[in-house]
Amino acid sequence: MTTTERVAPLPPEERDERQAELVRRAGAEAGVYTTLVRATDVFADFLPFGRRMLRLSSLAPREREMLIMRTAFRCSAAYEWSHHDVIGRGVGLDDPDLELLARGTVADGDADERTVLLIRAADELVADHILGDATWARLAEAYPVPQIIEICLLVGEYAMLAGALNSLGVQIEEGYPKPPWM
Repeated sequence: MTTTERVAPLPPEERDERQAELVRRAGAEAGVYTTLVRATDVFADFLPFGRRMLRLSSLAPREREMLIMRTAFRCSAAYEWSHHDVIGRGVGLDDPDLELLARGTVADGDADERTVLLIRAADELVADHILGDATWARLAEAYPVPQIIEICLLVGEYAMLAGALNSLGVQIEEGYPKPPWM
């Protein structure tokens, strides 16, 4: 993430009616929304997908947040990490979980098998944009195909968002925790 804000959030008084409605539908005056709304049509199309992946996921909330936070870590996405630190704790992640998610390498035995598998899947999808054969086989034993598809799309969405937020210089709002690498 650049430490410089490159694109400022769009202030409420400068938003047209459609932009104001999109931010309202997003549910918060968060920098992610108030910055991305500057690309109104793109944001309008992105918002339902983002909402689907976050709020209507078929994955357990804890698993969803582990995938998002590992992706944020791998993408050096401070903004994503800070917001999902709060969301993740709300669904049961604790300090040891966050320390594990922010560790450079994770090996079998570092956590329960499913956690290590999800971390490995996020790592492979971010680094190589493909699940390796061994990871695929283990995922196929643990998840139905629709959830494996969702895992791939969830990691891809948050890696894409990380690239945008990092490049735009979207800053972490007051009151959100800094990621461990900052």
